[in-house]
Amino acid sequence: MTPISFLRAPVISLAAVALVGATTAVIAAPAQAAVTLDCTTGPITLADSTEEYVLTGACTDVTVTGSNVEVSLASATSLTVIGANVDVDATGVVGPVVVTGSNSSVEAAAAPVVRVRASNVDLEIAALDKAVLVGSNNDVEARKGVKAKVKGANNEVTYRKLRKVVVRGANNTVKVRTGTTKVRVKGANNIVRVHRRG
Repeated sequence: MTPISFLRAPVISLAAVALVGATTAVIAAPAQAAVTLDCTTGPITLADSTEEYVLTGACTDVTVTGSNVEVSLASATSLTVIGANVDVDATGVVGPVVVTGSNSSVEAAAAPVVRVRASNVDLEIAALDKAVLVGSNNDVEARKGVKAKVKGANNEVTYRKLRKVVVRGANNTVKVRTGTTKVRVKGANNIVRVHRRG
């Protein structure tokens, strides 16, 4: 009789623990809703961290000082990203763009100029006239542009067509798939592959 009682007690305890675990999983906090702001009222500064913003209307100057932020918008006259871990997704033209917050990304249809003074920044902009990268481990992808200037290390720049590229630093990679590109390179272990040198 003693062995049977001994075996049943742990089984009941395990069932109780499993039931408590299942109940805890059901009581999950609801997802935080995105904050929607009207851009037509003038310049906007997004200072709160850990937020998701949806900006409506044609934006003028948008500044993001908060960190761990996601921003969706149509377009902006200027965009400044100061906080870290910021993701900006624009369906139209933004710029000029300045990024000083690390681990951030900007995706847009076009920008006249983007200046990055940070590390681990990703840019995916279809038409990017001028890109200036100062930092390391930044990544740029664009279809066409006029000039890219890279100062730092371990940056990767990819254009379909680019008129001029200047590289100063080490271990940077630049790839241009079509057209003629003027190239100036200074530093060690840089890889520059262009379709044709001007």
